[in-house]
Amino acid sequence: MRTSELSTRLRVFTDAGLLPRVPTPWQIRQGEIEMAAYVTSTDATAEEGYHGAPLGHPVLRQPLIFSQVGLDHLSIGSALGVAHASLCAHLELTYHRGMPVFDLQAVQTHPDGLARLHESMRQLLEGVTPRARRRRRIARLILADVDGYIASFLGPDGWIARAERLDYASAESEGSAFPPEFFSLVSFLDYCAQAFPARRADIPLIRLPGHLLGLAGRRFREGRGFGWFS
Repeated sequence: MRTSELSTRLRVFTDAGLLPRVPTPWQIRQGEIEMAAYVTSTDATAEEGYHGAPLGHPVLRQPLIFSQVGLDHLSIGSALGVAHASLCAHLELTYHRGMPVFDLQAVQTHPDGLARLHESMRQLLEGVTPRARRRRRIARLILADVDGYIASFLGPDGWIARAERLDYASAESEGSAFPPEFFSLVSFLDYCAQAFPARRADIPLIRLPGHLLGLAGRRFREGRGFGWFS
């Protein structure tokens, strides 16, 4: 994605003063490498939302989620390259303990993204279309309380309405296990713009492998690992 395209996608946040600067694609790539170990760790899961569901176990639910999200399910970066439909499916089938700020902001970068998400969630809750009924059956296999979870997105004070007002929760208020710079798309992009060289050419080729390894190893230097094998 070119810088000009990034500026267009992120205008909702830059115009509101939430994002002071737009990072370059290379800065985002560096941030994605650093963030990868965090979003694939146990910090990214809220297992209580699956307990009691027939196929709520991490191993059992992943193929079902993949069947709805597709290859975008493997994306662990900024989500700016993820299709809107994939983001909707992810939010509908993946339990989030609190307001899913990062994903909602990614949705908001798409034209009418939040309105389209709201309609998809409403249809899922009410089961008014064949697609919605099919996805609802899948959701009931994965999530412990489908209706309660989906209802969190809807209504005048639901997560979608709050996102439309740019009333996003903070990492502190949600008790996020992620570093604050990885909690939201806006904080991630602002961090990338400040923390990393803007151009690949700014890093001598001989130093590039060490630089990338250093980014990928940040969580491990903190002594946290992935958490899955503790």
